[in-house]
Amino acid sequence: MSPRAIVAAARSGGLDLIAVTDHNTAGMVEEVARAARAAGLHVLPGIEVETQEEVHLLAYFDDLSSCQDFAAEVYPFLPDRANDPELFGDQVAVDDDETIVYAEAKLLLNALALSLEEVVARVVRRGGLVVPAHVDRTPYGLVTQLGFGPEDLRFPLVEVDGSSRPKECGPGAAQWSSDAHVPEVIGSRVSVFRMKGPTVDEIRRAALGVGGRSIEIRRGAKRMEMAG
Repeated sequence: MSPRAIVAAARSGGLDLIAVTDHNTAGMVEEVARAARAAGLHVLPGIEVETQEEVHLLAYFDDLSSCQDFAAEVYPFLPDRANDPELFGDQVAVDDDETIVYAEAKLLLNALALSLEEVVARVVRRGGLVVPAHVDRTPYGLVTQLGFGPEDLRFPLVEVDGSSRPKECGPGAAQWSSDAHVPEVIGSRVSVFRMKGPTVDEIRRAALGVGGRSIEIRRGAKRMEMAG
């Protein structure tokens, strides 16, 4: 997906806030954020990490540099296996004109040599928010992969994809994400965040219901509402 296509699909769906969370890379976040600024769309920098237990975690950050620094920090823990474009497709980053900026040679569809606990600790050290991804999906969901939620880790928020009810998905409030891999899916499922601003701390407060903040999951896009 090009940055232009992502932004156009998000705005046509009435979205105010999206997150870019590619698998084990933050290579497209900057380009999408640049395209989004002119359209009045806020992009939360992020990355989807696969832990050594093959659990998918979403890591969100307030600023691009923290996200990119985290991506660079965990990249060496990705297995040194070359991508096969014929089997897995091209791994390219493109700019707003769809010109290829670079091609990633290492296969990104692998688990990092880092445990779930290690990934969470590294995200938190950089001020980020960890959200277990599609916890109601098999495989790669936290509960389905491990059979339980780690008692020593508390997640205020989990992502669901609609295959089960949020109450069945373990601890934490739920957000509904389109998990879009093509533009047509962007905004097909959304969460309405009532909060004071699009920041990691405000998202965390909304998940906890602090000060009138809240999260509501709905089908179809709805504009983000700010708390007073």
